[in-house]
Amino acid sequence: MKNVMLAMSCALLLTAAPLAAQTGSGSGSGSGSGSGSGRGDQAKAQEIEKKAAEAVAVTTKIAEAQGRPVSRWVTTLTNVQIELTLSDQLGNAAPEKKVVSMIVASGNWGKIRSSGMVRLMDNERIGVDLNVDARPLVSIDGPIQLEVTLNYSPPADKDSSKQRPTGINQSQTVVLQSGKPLTISQAADPITDRKVIVEVKATVLK
Repeated sequence: MKNVMLAMSCALLLTAAPLAAQTGSGSGSGSGSGSGSGRGDQAKAQEIEKKAAEAVAVTTKIAEAQGRPVSRWVTTLTNVQIELTLSDQLGNAAPEKKVVSMIVASGNWGKIRSSGMVRLMDNERIGVDLNVDARPLVSIDGPIQLEVTLNYSPPADKDSSKQRPTGINQSQTVVLQSGKPLTISQAADPITDRKVIVEVKATVLK
């Protein structure tokens, strides 16, 4: 009889063991599922990086095949200080200088709008504007590519009732060395001997 009871007890233990194993497996499955989800997100991120690298490689090959320079830009957050100096000169008179300064993150646009009103001798009121848009792109090799747009509507002489000088609207892309100014344009008034010189300096902020 003792042998029979011992055999039955062993049988119950053997039956309970798989159940315990299943219960442990279920618990492990829940834990493993969370861990597996994290690995899945990491795999997706790696796949996205891989596709981005492949796209850059294809673009580079196309540029090289066409004989164009390959542009490589700084991808980290980098601020650039942009200073635009506008010299407005009439004849041999001393030039009137106006300075527009802004700080913009590399790859982004900075926009400044400045406007006012001027009253002429005949009490006519005219608007004056100085608008500047700029977007710097910092190269990993050092130079800065700058896209800049300028809209300048100068006032007439304060002691004159004549019409206002011709305005200037220009848009261009230039390459600058950090901290070094560059004269990017010299525009002439088609009516008078007025000229406007535009100088730009871009400095990468550390």
